[in-house]
Amino acid sequence: MTIEALDHVNIRTSDVVATSRFFADVLDMKIREAPGIPDRTMAAWLCDRKGRAVIHPGTSEVRYPWETESDVQDPGSGRIHHVAMRATGYDALIARLEAQGRTYDVNHMPEFGLRQNFIHEPNGIQLELNFFGE
Repeated sequence: MTIEALDHVNIRTSDVVATSRFFADVLDMKIREAPGIPDRTMAAWLCDRKGRAVIHPGTSEVRYPWETESDVQDPGSGRIHHVAMRATGYDALIARLEAQGRTYDVNHMPEFGLRQNFIHEPNGIQLELNFFGE
């Protein structure tokens, strides 16, 4: 077995709409209906530029068949410290964040040719956006 890439991140949230809007506004992702759940207040998929659904926000009511209510923690539980993604368009991201008045942090690691942006989404999960060679 070989891990090829990060497939997706599932975020349990009490506000799917706000979480979806954050990723659409900040990361320019497209919001799509989650398969089998036509109500976007319950679940949605956020897609990258190639149409891959990489962020799956859903309420605690949207569970796998084997999960019980006690298996699902409240949003902001700290189960996930951060999610790191490779990205392109560093300057465009900074301009978008500034235009939206969002708070963020940066880190530059020239020895690796890496610029990083850190921002928290509405549920308190930190995103680490890695820009190599920009």
